[in-house]
Amino acid sequence: GSEKSMSDARSGDPFETVKLKMLGRTDRVFRRLLEDSREVALKKEENKTIIFTPYGHDWRPFGHPRRKRPLHSVILDEGVSERILSDVQDFLDSPKWYID
Repeated sequence: GSEKSMSDARSGDPFETVKLKMLGRTDRVFRRLLEDSREVALKKEENKTIIFTPYGHDWRPFGHPRRKRPLHSVILDEGVSERILSDVQDFLDSPKWYID
């Protein structure tokens, strides 16, 4: 069997509990169920922004995924959005530096 519980990042209250019990020698059906569930959950977040908040020594999602906002709709001083984009691109282009 397997037991998994998640809690609300703001209050710590549980909002989802899943209990699965299996009989038999293979976990193929169990793994397929979990993979299908994962795919459905990820589809709901596709092309959306997820905000995370610190929770102890961890980071947890805060609120619901939100539609991405076009960068041009954010009012910033001249050149700020370009510097942010450049920093993000440097980060994405340098995974080895952040791992080492």
